[in-house]
Amino acid sequence: EADVFGEAPNIAARVQAAAEPGTVVITDAVQGLVSGLFVVESRGASGLKGIERPLQLHRIVQPSGVRGRLEAAAAVRGLTPFVGREDELRSLITRWERSREGEGQVALIIGEAGIGKSRLLQRFHELISDGSHAWLEAAAAPFFQNTPFHAIAELLRQLVGPASLPAADEQAASDGKAQLESNERLEQLESALVHAGLKVDEAIPLLAPLINLPASAKYPPPRIPPEHQRRRLLAMLVEWVLGAARALPLVILIEDLHWADASTLEVVQLLAEQGTAAHLLVLCTARPEFHPPWPLRAHHTQITLNRLNTRNVRDMVAQIAARNALANETLDAIVERTSGVPLFVEELTRAVLEKGGAKLSRREIPVTLHDSLLARLDRLGSAKEVLQIGSVIGSEFSYELLRAVYSLADEDLQRELRVLTDADLLNVRGIAPQANYQFKHALIRDAAYEALLKSRRRELHRLVARSINEKFPVLKNGNPEVIAWHWTEAGETECAIAEWYKAGKAAEVRSAFKEGLENYQHAVELLGLLPGSSERDLHELELRQSLVRMFWITRGYSAAETVQAIESTARLAEKMGKLAEVVNLMVSKSFGAPSSPAMDAFADQLLEIAVREGSPTSLAFAHTVQAIGCYYRGDLGGFETHFTACLAFFDDPAFRQFPGLPVSMLGAASLNAWVLGNVRTARKRDNEAMASADRNNPYDKAVSGMYGALLRCLLREYEQAEVFAARTLYLSEEHQLPWLAALCLCYRGQACAQLGRLDEGVSMLRQGIKDLVAIESAIGISNIMAYLASAQELDGDIEGALQTVDKALEASRQELFFRPEVLRTRGELLLKQAQTVLADADFRESISLARSMGAKAWELRTTISLARLLSDTGRRDEARTTLAEIYNGFTEGFDTADLKEAKALLDQLSA
Repeated sequence: EADVFGEAPNIAARVQAAAEPGTVVITDAVQGLVSGLFVVESRGASGLKGIERPLQLHRIVQPSGVRGRLEAAAAVRGLTPFVGREDELRSLITRWERSREGEGQVALIIGEAGIGKSRLLQRFHELISDGSHAWLEAAAAPFFQNTPFHAIAELLRQLVGPASLPAADEQAASDGKAQLESNERLEQLESALVHAGLKVDEAIPLLAPLINLPASAKYPPPRIPPEHQRRRLLAMLVEWVLGAARALPLVILIEDLHWADASTLEVVQLLAEQGTAAHLLVLCTARPEFHPPWPLRAHHTQITLNRLNTRNVRDMVAQIAARNALANETLDAIVERTSGVPLFVEELTRAVLEKGGAKLSRREIPVTLHDSLLARLDRLGSAKEVLQIGSVIGSEFSYELLRAVYSLADEDLQRELRVLTDADLLNVRGIAPQANYQFKHALIRDAAYEALLKSRRRELHRLVARSINEKFPVLKNGNPEVIAWHWTEAGETECAIAEWYKAGKAAEVRSAFKEGLENYQHAVELLGLLPGSSERDLHELELRQSLVRMFWITRGYSAAETVQAIESTARLAEKMGKLAEVVNLMVSKSFGAPSSPAMDAFADQLLEIAVREGSPTSLAFAHTVQAIGCYYRGDLGGFETHFTACLAFFDDPAFRQFPGLPVSMLGAASLNAWVLGNVRTARKRDNEAMASADRNNPYDKAVSGMYGALLRCLLREYEQAEVFAARTLYLSEEHQLPWLAALCLCYRGQACAQLGRLDEGVSMLRQGIKDLVAIESAIGISNIMAYLASAQELDGDIEGALQTVDKALEASRQELFFRPEVLRTRGELLLKQAQTVLADADFRESISLARSMGAKAWELRTTISLARLLSDTGRRDEARTTLAEIYNGFTEGFDTADLKEAKALLDQLSA
């Protein structure tokens, strides 16, 4: 007897001890697996010896009477969503209509386990359940493959009803009660046979034994040889079905024909051949390995169910989750791991929902699928080990790598692989030894992998890593993350760190920034397992600097993850005495941190040291930090001074090591020039930003495109703004740059709203803001919220717009650059509510702040709003004088929308 270890045998023994004699008691966990199949009685929570937590126990009362897992699940939690099977359903309905007209039909539904065969037929049954036909159903089962007529007997039992007592209890019951029940069932059988036009005295002696009706004097057993008796029984069963179909259209469903006994198959074959002129529809389901013994005829249909596509899977998950929105990452994981198999989709989604929508763990297998997946593996025999080794190599593996890891003769290995492909577990491309194999189901691969002992797993990962390292240089150099993963799982930490770092570098070169970030993170996590040393610290600093670079690119300057990565790396550099690295990191932090006394003091100290040293790199960084601080404080003149000083060092190698830094500085400088009223300079710097972007670096291109879209929004050139934003949005999504994608979505939304497509614009702005909040990126958020408020105003939602602009004003306290425009926006909204005094106050505060900043563009825009207010309240001369003063201060940009609007209003006020 095999030894059994773990918690399960202990719990089983304690539960057994708690059960009364002659009863079956199960735990809550088991009840979850068999829910709906049995009627149970709760015994409440029980404290059991040796078990730390109380266990909820249930006593099984009796079977529930359902005929399968699908019906049981439907009774407990509702039907599985019907998705992606509309064409197949139409085909069945067509066959049903023909059968009702007297053209007997046979439909065989083929598909792998869990693909939705039963759900399709259940939906079909719902659609035709109008009472104008009879429906009988049964299912074959692996335990009854050698029980003759098992499924056919189940069909008969549906006519007469099952015995209400088990055989053992019948013997214990009174003779009178047992006889009464037998008589009732016999009468029901007689009625059904008469209804079908059969001779009762000939049929009952043959059919009664199938449904465990005892022999009687009225219908003695037939006195004919067994073989003749079997042939007569087959003919009688077919006559019964065809006769019943003459009286009323009949649907017979037999599921899982791949498990059917030979006699049941023979009956189905006879019906398929002889039912052509009956009001009969025979429906059967089977797995792909089943081949029907009857030849295909015109009235036969075979429907093969394929896996659901990605859209169908997402739709199915959404219906199961209902009001519980799942994160995109979780949804993508469900799509990937379920391979379009509806059963897997349902169970994995419900497992996630039971955990409150938590992120899927790497190889999580729902408990409801665990046993069936393992049973499928156990049926493979010796091929199971080959599948498990393949699961260690990966979701896809080559024959040559498998052979290098597993010492088996080619002939034997190829035979085992044929078993796995025939079992529909692997797809194969090519012919061995040039063949490649791929798991058809991620969950099958996970089950095969998890079934290995941990020690055996480590050993296999080590073998795979060594084989790749020694024999597969193309794989080793082209996909370092593969060998890195195998070294990690093998417990070879130092080898794994080296390969993860190499994988990060390779991903960065390919502009696969998200993958680069993940690879570097793996390396840093593993470094924590190594003992402390100066060499280890140096390696960690190098890795963490790479992490900062990837966070900067993928999350944005101000995201919490970016700031945390910068600060932790700076602490490590300071501990090691690497002051130059500390300075570099603080420069990174300054981009995402609002102006503060601490940051301003750091900037001043850095500039003082740089001037004293005279180092080009130090001066470049010092002026950059100063310029960024000026930007956040709204010190436009200060920004110009430090940006001009910084320009001289744009080609400094150390300066250019920061991703997109020259492009970002030029982009910010273009905005600064526009606010100062220097439109030509703004356009020139915008062109320089695009020209300086590395054509081979999508991050550079996305940053320049983002600034270009924003500049055109400020210029009110919305057609061009939409083009820039849409193009950069596509680029950012393609290269997984979420903060840039969110910003561009907002700028595209502003363009759409101002071009009159309000619903589209508001939707984009809301989603963009939501995305920025999700990644904790606050760059330009006050301006974007002002854009949303303006769009809401155009849409007539003044109250909503005022709530939005109040949030924008709160955000702008740390980002003064846009604050004058936010104040103007609120003033315009207050005017819509006829609150002229408050609107006037907002306009004047906006103008005052803009003048203190030197922000002529903001001052002009708000003065236009104030001039209209003054004119509408009878102060026409004041309106003209106020507007003329700011307008006459411009020397360029008269072709821009704001200056054109100002000129038109001046002409109107002067008329």
